[in-house]
Amino acid sequence: MTPPNNPPAAQGMGANSQTPLVLPWEPKALRRRRHILLLEGITVVFEGFKALNNLNLALREGELRCVIGPNGAGKTTMMDVITGLIRPDRGEAWYRDSLNLLEADEVAINLAGIGRKFQKPSVFESLTVWQNLELALKAKKTVFSTLVARLSGAEKAYLEENLQLINLAESKDRLAGSLSHGQKQWLEIGILLVQKAQVLLLDEPVAGLTTQEIERTTELLLSLEGKHSLIVVEHDMSFVRSIARTVTVLHQGAVLAEGDMATISSHPAVVEAYLGAETC
Repeated sequence: MTPPNNPPAAQGMGANSQTPLVLPWEPKALRRRRHILLLEGITVVFEGFKALNNLNLALREGELRCVIGPNGAGKTTMMDVITGLIRPDRGEAWYRDSLNLLEADEVAINLAGIGRKFQKPSVFESLTVWQNLELALKAKKTVFSTLVARLSGAEKAYLEENLQLINLAESKDRLAGSLSHGQKQWLEIGILLVQKAQVLLLDEPVAGLTTQEIERTTELLLSLEGKHSLIVVEHDMSFVRSIARTVTVLHQGAVLAEGDMATISSHPAVVEAYLGAETC
């Protein structure tokens, strides 16, 4: 198909962007192949209220994307759609050009490679850090094999590697319930990594963390960039500035703006709807 002479700008394209993430004249199959995750025209209506309103989002392989917006903007609903918790009223959602997320259940989506960390860490507090990761490693096996199987040398090395990555190597024998809030956040990210999630959806990963924990979380997420694709939902603008390459701003269930942090920070509509008088 020949593109029009003056194609319309894609929804959410930043003012400084040269090429939109979604080219409106592309065949849908080509758009799906160019992105590890693609949402198009997603609309979710709750009792007449549009939680998502024709939402478009395209995530490239290895990209670290920050998603910001006021409460009620649709951030959680978007992640619910991606993980199969909510079926939208309209739209399409694809993972790797092969999995229609709107036809798959939560388990299938997780097994395919999409993992989610909720705002409140969800770990087995009565188990050690090591046992939490070991359980995650065995999660795809049968119940019987999970109970009786012993870790191979390669599997032990894999867990050790991830413990180093999430800054918990020295705490592997501690009960998860004794960890600080930040350490629990890292452990939950480690669980996703051990499960070999390729797309990580992280909901407010630095909420309630100390300054030192935020610095270590920043290092962790930047180390994952390129190896995994990440969507980070966060309200802490200092943290967003420290990791952001592309920022998507949601407002009233749709993309209000998209671009680098400098573009977003100076966008009049974003300042009015979300950032307010904050100097970015």
